[in-house]
Amino acid sequence: MTADPPDMSAVTRDLGTVWEISHNTYKPYPCGVVLFPVIDACLALRAKHGLTPAQIAGVSVRGHPLLRDRADRPDVTTGREAKVCLQHTVAVAFIDGTVGVRHFTDECVAEPAVRALRGKVTMIVDPAIAVDAAVVTVRTADGRSLTKQIDGMRGGLDRPLSDADLEAKLRELARDATPWCDVARLIDAVWTLDRTADVAPLMRLVAAPVR
Repeated sequence: MTADPPDMSAVTRDLGTVWEISHNTYKPYPCGVVLFPVIDACLALRAKHGLTPAQIAGVSVRGHPLLRDRADRPDVTTGREAKVCLQHTVAVAFIDGTVGVRHFTDECVAEPAVRALRGKVTMIVDPAIAVDAAVVTVRTADGRSLTKQIDGMRGGLDRPLSDADLEAKLRELARDATPWCDVARLIDAVWTLDRTADVAPLMRLVAAPVR
């Protein structure tokens, strides 16, 4: 709509036959999408080598220039800024082994352990790396160099979240935001609707009084 010159035919091209919404996917992490492959790599390294913050002497992240432009922000001070901060996201991934809503709060940003590990993270620009890829290398205190490359992030079209992933995400979000919610019943009701088109179980949940 704002191109110069505009391509007005694009407004109706493939109308009714191509559905762009089918190209959307669910986010596995509550932060900037350019950080997803970085998180995948950090979590994989942590799980494989049992890394603790005390063992990490430094972390380097090689990624597409867009990763630098969007997320190379070593001095964030708020949870909102942290959602697009490479250094913060790497730190919480290694510290907790998960990346969720609670990691993007002002309180988490200010935690001494998070701040300390954040200061050990550096960014290396590599135009040869795709936007949905990343290479993370950890230097350990005992002199090892551990590397993980991710080609194609979780949550992308090539690696969409599974039903089990979506259920786990719902449980985490409900635990932090609506602890009174009976998530197991809600999931069961949705699957019942999917299998039988019977809306009754879901409607009973919706009509239930809030505790």
